[in-house]
Amino acid sequence: MKRVKVLFIHTLPVVSGSGLHALTTMQGLKYKGYEVEFACAPGGPLNEEVIKSGITFRPIKHFVHEINVFSDLAALFELIALMRKHKYDIVHSHNSKAGFLSRLAAKIAQVPIIIHSIHGFAFHEYEKPPRRALFILLEKLAAHFADMLIAVSTPLMEWGLRLGIGEAKKYRVIYSGIEIERFKINTDPAGKRAELGLHPDDLVVGLCAKLWEGKGHEVLLEAAPMIIKEAPCVKFLFVGEGELRPKLEKIVLTHGLKDYVIFTGFRSDIPEITAVFDIAVLASFFEGLGRVILEAMVMGKPVVATSVGGIPELVKDGKNGFLVPVADCKALAEAIACLLKDKSLRLSMGEAGRKMVDEKFSAERTTAEIEEIYQELLKKKGILK
Repeated sequence: MKRVKVLFIHTLPVVSGSGLHALTTMQGLKYKGYEVEFACAPGGPLNEEVIKSGITFRPIKHFVHEINVFSDLAALFELIALMRKHKYDIVHSHNSKAGFLSRLAAKIAQVPIIIHSIHGFAFHEYEKPPRRALFILLEKLAAHFADMLIAVSTPLMEWGLRLGIGEAKKYRVIYSGIEIERFKINTDPAGKRAELGLHPDDLVVGLCAKLWEGKGHEVLLEAAPMIIKEAPCVKFLFVGEGELRPKLEKIVLTHGLKDYVIFTGFRSDIPEITAVFDIAVLASFFEGLGRVILEAMVMGKPVVATSVGGIPELVKDGKNGFLVPVADCKALAEAIACLLKDKSLRLSMGEAGRKMVDEKFSAERTTAEIEEIYQELLKKKGILK
């Protein structure tokens, strides 16, 4: 059989939900015999993990997060040159910036198959109207260049269709699965607690997400005094790194929370860290799916999260966790305090979440469903018989 050559493209080299999704999918496809390469901005932990996996890394040195006409045009030309030189059968992009530039570049370079995975849109209801209008226009344009749009949740697909981004026949929903076995390892929660400076009797509320705007860190800090009043032995663990850290640390000092909040920075030992949680929280203002929710659930942790994007497909209110409105620190505090005061409820909700993840959200299942799309399009284009 012809060895199919696939280029995955991600904007920044950060270990995020979309980055981990791309990494595990590439690893699965490589195991199945695909020739997989990865293009991204240089540096960063995501690229290190890609290289460790034996996957060829192609740096796109002009990729930047914010809109920059000169950098974006330079990145576009880098992508076109890369695609023309290596003659990929499939270009599969992730993220909004990489998604637009990669689809345009692949069209110009005449790549046979162009696929984009939607983990979220750059626009949302909190975005400024001119930027929102621009991003919607760009997504509509880029959708014409793609052979398939893969949404990581049903609400994302429905949102795109409501706005006229692509046609229904181009969409597929494939959930972002996780490496379940990686999170079923034997851990030493007591040892990890001691390493993090936690007391054996502390109840741990963990928020695992990059310290960027929109993940709800500030809302949790606003809710913290109310939670502490109900459960004085609580500790809040913020796992991740990002530009928001100085601002969050200032809030901690202003609210007198220094003895209750721990910033771990970037961690590669996420299963071991998650094992010390009593409750996992994701208070996002917008979210495509919420991969960290799956990681917490597979370890039997109940979840309190905002009812946005694809999160309600994971968190069934009252069954494996609680859903709360966006930016509602009172509702967030009440839900967390309810779980902190009821160990049996934490255990039953955690077990319900574990069962759901085992049945539906493995990385192997995600890779298999993506490969089905590849095979369908490869045959349709006459690349494979």
